[in-house]
Amino acid sequence: MNHRRSRLATSSAVLGLAAFLVAPVAQASSGPGVSPAANSASARALKLMPAKIKAGLDIRISYRRYALCAASDITPSKKTTYINGKKYKLGTGLCPIVKGLTVYNESLQGESPTVKGASTIWSSFGNPATYAQYSTGTGWTVAAATPRTQVVGAAPNTGMANFWGFPCAVTTPVTIGGVKYPMAMCAGPLMENPDNRPAPYGATMVTNAATSATVPVGTTTLTNGPLAGMGSWLLNPFASGGNGGNGGAGGLLGGNGGNGGAGGAG
Repeated sequence: MNHRRSRLATSSAVLGLAAFLVAPVAQASSGPGVSPAANSASARALKLMPAKIKAGLDIRISYRRYALCAASDITPSKKTTYINGKKYKLGTGLCPIVKGLTVYNESLQGESPTVKGASTIWSSFGNPATYAQYSTGTGWTVAAATPRTQVVGAAPNTGMANFWGFPCAVTTPVTIGGVKYPMAMCAGPLMENPDNRPAPYGATMVTNAATSATVPVGTTTLTNGPLAGMGSWLLNPFASGGNGGNGGAGGLLGGNGGNGGAGGAG
């Protein structure tokens, strides 16, 4: 592929090849009371983020492995990045790795499904029928997407994060019902929309994250800009059918398809 400096795929950050073997104990990725493995994976994901990103828009569809963060709880970090000249705070969160049709921005991540070798992966969007999700009330479960709306604000649990096309570090699988589900710790900007423009306070957003999420991943209504009028398509681009198995039909935040444990996702 043509490695342009503007792409995240050209990040010079070096990722350790070994994933830590201590299982993360919660969805949160940093802060007091969180396992050393989760904190380490968060640090590795943040190291993959360039200090400056020039984001364009080049939508592609592919059948591949990707980290699905549509229902993830994002923990703010002290790190920042500039995207198209705008400064954003960064956050990290655990995201299940699934396999299936995905809509991705080639301008951000290039053509490779990995960022920097096999122990990395990109966050992207699709919509498997079920996938691993976390909430403080139920812990880890495998469930279908449950889209909800809320108003973007500055109060706790009302912010927003964009985790479409950003780097992730593969980390310890999560065991749910005796099945291991592959996971990645992903990094991404807070208060940014999928069109890489700021998410405005007071706008209505859509998310699959639980109401307990510190910062939910989502998107506001895209009424102008490069993705204007494409909201319905992004929410369900593969409505006509699925791929079965471990990934299935997709969309930005919810829909049809399949999912599975670590074995199937490989």
